[in-house]
Amino acid sequence: MSSYLGVAAPVSFHPFLLRPSSLLRSTPPPWRAKRRSIAAVSVQGGDGDSFFTVDFDPDDYAAEPESDESPWEGALVYRRDAAVHHLEYASTLERLGLGDLSSHDSRARAAAMGLGTLDQPQTTPVLVSLDVARRRGRLRLDGIVRTVITLGCFRCAEPAPQAIFANFSLLLTEDPVDEPDLVDLGTIYEEDIANGASLTGTLDDDDQDVDWDDRLHFPAGDKEIDISKHIRDIIHLEITMDAVCSPSCKGLCLACGTNLNTSSCNCSNEKQQEPKNVKGRGPLKDLLKPIQKR
Repeated sequence: MSSYLGVAAPVSFHPFLLRPSSLLRSTPPPWRAKRRSIAAVSVQGGDGDSFFTVDFDPDDYAAEPESDESPWEGALVYRRDAAVHHLEYASTLERLGLGDLSSHDSRARAAAMGLGTLDQPQTTPVLVSLDVARRRGRLRLDGIVRTVITLGCFRCAEPAPQAIFANFSLLLTEDPVDEPDLVDLGTIYEEDIANGASLTGTLDDDDQDVDWDDRLHFPAGDKEIDISKHIRDIIHLEITMDAVCSPSCKGLCLACGTNLNTSSCNCSNEKQQEPKNVKGRGPLKDLLKPIQKR
C-alpha cells in the first residue's frame, strides 16, 4: 500500500473506528504525529466494505507567516501609539487605486505647489496630515488631504488639473458603531444632547459633527487600522463637473467644434441662413427689435 493512498482489505469492525496499526504507515516521530491528520473514506465493494486512508500533512500547506507590514504598498494605516499626536503620510494616486485621475498635468501642478516628489517620478503624490485627539474609549483623527487630480475641462474638454485641500475627521471607537434606524435631521442640539452622550461618551466634546460613515470600530486590542478607503472617498468627493483648465478658457466652437484656445474659425462671421422650406417666425417676429432698442 502506498504511504499516502492505498486500499485496505475488509475488516470486521466499522471502517470509521480506529484501525489496527498494521493498516497504517509506519509511526512517524512524536513531534510529527501531532501535526498529521488521517481520514478514512468508506467504499462499498463487491467483497464487503473497504476504505481508503488519506494521509494529509499540514506542513505541505503551511499558512503564510504573519507580517506587521502594511496591507499593501502605499496603504494609509493608523497605528495606535499614545506618544504620537501628529502624523504625516505620503502615498500616490496610483497606489490608492486612483490612477485614472493622475496625469502629466497633475504631476506638474503638484511639483509647482511644492507637494514633493516620491521615489517614482511617474506618480502624483498624495500627502495626508493627521492630528490625533484621545478621549475615553475613542480616538479622533482630524486631518487634511493634499493632492492634484486631473479632470476634463467642461469648456474645451482638455485636461484640467485641480488642486485638492480637503479637510476630514474620523472617529475611532472601541464600541461597535450602530447607525440609528431613524435619523432626525431637524433635531435641536439641546433636545438631543442626551442621545448624543450615549454615542460619543461625554457631554463636553464636539464629536457630534462626525458623520456616521466616518465612525469606525477600532477595538482596544487592535494595534492598527487601514484608513485608505476613507482617503479615497474624500478625493472622490472633490470631483466636480465644472472644472476648467484656465479661467480664460474660450472653449469650443458650438458650430464646428474647433478649440478656440489653439485655433480660430469663421463660424461667427458666416450668416446663418434659414432653410427655404421653413416658415417665418410668425406675428411676433418683430417684437424683439423694440425690446433690444430699450
